[in-house]
Amino acid sequence: MHDARTRRTYRRAWTRYNVAVRNPWTELPGQSPYVLDVDRSSIDQYNLSIHKGDEKIIVESVPEPFIGNPQSARVVLLNLNPGHSEDDAKAHSDKDFRGAMMRSLRHEAQDCPFYGLNPKFAWTGCGIWWRAHTRRLHEAGLSWEAISNGLLVIEWFPYHSKTSGLPIKPVCPSQEYSFQLATEMIASKIVVGMRSKKHWLNVVPAVQNVPFLKNPRNPHISPANTGAELFQRIVEALR
Repeated sequence: MHDARTRRTYRRAWTRYNVAVRNPWTELPGQSPYVLDVDRSSIDQYNLSIHKGDEKIIVESVPEPFIGNPQSARVVLLNLNPGHSEDDAKAHSDKDFRGAMMRSLRHEAQDCPFYGLNPKFAWTGCGIWWRAHTRRLHEAGLSWEAISNGLLVIEWFPYHSKTSGLPIKPVCPSQEYSFQLATEMIASKIVVGMRSKKHWLNVVPAVQNVPFLKNPRNPHISPANTGAELFQRIVEALR
C-alpha cells in the first residue's frame, strides 16, 4: 500500500498532467479503419517499418486502450496491447459488442463496464481471453458482475496486433491519455502490472512502486502469479 505522502505526490503529478490531455477516443471513426486522425501518420509509418506481418497493427479492429469504468474500478491492470483473435472480425462487426466497445472508449455507463466479462459476449475473443485470465477471481467467490464493475485494464498501446514488437518509446499521440489515466489510477487504486514493466516505467515513473505478475508470459490473475496476499487484497477490493 502507498503511504499518504506518496499518494499526495501522485495526485499532484496527475493534476499537472491532467491539464494537457483529454480523452481522444470520443473521436474514433465508427467504421474501419479504426484509427484516430491524430494517430494515422504514426500508425502508417509504423506498419511500413514492420517486416514481420504478425507485428503489424490491425486497423480493422476497434482499438482497446482500456476496458472498464475508471470511476467504479477498484483494481487496475496494466497490460501491453490488445491481441488479435481470428474471431475479432466477426465480434467487432457485431452491433451490440461494437456498441459496448464504443461506450467504453467514451467512458459512458453500461451494465457490464468490463464488457469482455458480459455473458452476452462470452463468445468473443475478448470474452474468452479475459474470462480465462480472471477465472481464479470468480472461483474465489466473486460474481462476474462484481469483477466487471470493479476491474479496469489499461493498455500501453491501444491498437491490436497478433504479436507485439512494440518499441519501448511511445508510438502514437493517443497513448498519452492512457499514460495519464494510469498515473491517476496509481494514486488511488490497487494497481497490478500484467506485463511489459520496462515499457510502463519509461512513461509512468510511478510504476516503480507497482507489483507485477510473477509470470508475465502467462498473465493469469491468480494466487501463484500475484502472491497470496496481493490476490486476497484484490478479491476483497472487488467484493
